[in-house]
Amino acid sequence: MLSPLNNPFTANDPYEQLIAQTIQLERQPQRDLKNERGEQKRLKGVLKDFDSELSALHGQLESLTDTVSNPFDGRAATTSGSTDAFSVSGSDAAGFGSHSLKVDRLASADGRISKQYTADGTALRSFFDTNGAQTFSIGVATPTEANPDARTDVSVTVDPTGTTNGEILDDIRAAIDDAMASAVDDGTLTSDQRASVSVINETSSTARLSLRSAQTGFGGRLTFSDSANGLLSALEVNANAVASGTGGGQITEVGTSETDSQLNSQFTLDGLTLYRDSNRVTDALEGVTLTLEQTSEEASSFEVRPDTEAIKKKVREFIDNYNSVLDFIKRKAKVDGETGERGDFAGERAFTGLRFQLRNDAIRSVAGLPEATNSLEDLGIEMQEDGTLSLEDEDALLSVAEQNPSAIQDVFASDDGVATRMKERVDAFVTTGGVIDTRQDSIESGIDRLDDRIDRIDEQLARREERLRERFTRIKETISSIQGQQQSLGLFGP
Repeated sequence: MLSPLNNPFTANDPYEQLIAQTIQLERQPQRDLKNERGEQKRLKGVLKDFDSELSALHGQLESLTDTVSNPFDGRAATTSGSTDAFSVSGSDAAGFGSHSLKVDRLASADGRISKQYTADGTALRSFFDTNGAQTFSIGVATPTEANPDARTDVSVTVDPTGTTNGEILDDIRAAIDDAMASAVDDGTLTSDQRASVSVINETSSTARLSLRSAQTGFGGRLTFSDSANGLLSALEVNANAVASGTGGGQITEVGTSETDSQLNSQFTLDGLTLYRDSNRVTDALEGVTLTLEQTSEEASSFEVRPDTEAIKKKVREFIDNYNSVLDFIKRKAKVDGETGERGDFAGERAFTGLRFQLRNDAIRSVAGLPEATNSLEDLGIEMQEDGTLSLEDEDALLSVAEQNPSAIQDVFASDDGVATRMKERVDAFVTTGGVIDTRQDSIESGIDRLDDRIDRIDEQLARREERLRERFTRIKETISSIQGQQQSLGLFGP
């Protein structure tokens, strides 16, 4: 192609217009190829959308056929009537049945206080002047799965600079707080295990040191190892009795075991008295979590039963995904009777055949199951005229779910189950190297070939344009020469 600087034609030159018209006419095959490429890309997008629809159904079918997690084996634990004393939830491991529960006491954190000091007094200053810096340790609960009774001692050294009792109590507070923070920083404790400490002023002229465990119950109690000169004993923080009056000690009776410690929750389950460190109890009934919220005067009942809401939700999800696939195939396979316009899947037997196969899988009874529950229809799921499914009888589904939820699992996930059959069919389409992958690869190869042909036509038209310019340039030069000769001959007129 001639460069603009070497192009002897202007935009309005008739030769330039003739060249442009010629190239435009000869570019028609390329335009056809580009249209074909656009159509192939559109079809590839349709297949991508279809793959998404099928993959959603495939994921649902995998879930329904997972016999380990069994989506129809969930448990729902519900209280009878209204109670604010506790809430309850159940896992798949929970056994069906009814129970009664009365909350006698909630678990609490271990709180300790020092004796009351006159804030501007100097008794503590005298103690440290006589004995010097003091080092003691505070034991906190650091339970693990391997050792739920594990404890860690945090060492605290106090060398106060304050003068008054109030100032020195604050120095002790700061030393304990720094020691706990350091233990968290070096990984000895987690942030939810460190004890908290503060100075409380009951009046404007008095002060006490206050300690509180991070965890509740007897297992979460604080323990102490006093300094050589008995600082904790002097403070009465470690006194083995409930504090009273101006004395120090325990806020709640710690006791010596989980049964006599007032820190533990206490509740009556099915007539038996139980004690736990926490208000969240996971080991009283297998698979059941009890959350104790407030004490109660009377027992309330709760029941563990099949999670019918979860079962219904799972069934509806299956129906929605199944219907979406059938609707997609139907729309893409449609042929307009008036215009003759054919859908993308019209004549595609692999895709239209899948629609009828899935319909047959849905309607056919499951081999090897009792006649009363061997089909989707027995679960209240009916097929409509267009092949889609609908949960027409919700009561029928809930009745089976209440009486025998494993029967629902069998309808879907047994060797000849509805979901088992469908999954085998859909596998062939959505797995790597499956039908959709193969079709998309074929389309992509076709697009690459079209791109090559389009590029070749670009090159051919560029050479064609250059030859036309050369030819018309010679014509223009010849015409110019003839015109020059005519002007010369005119000089020799009659």
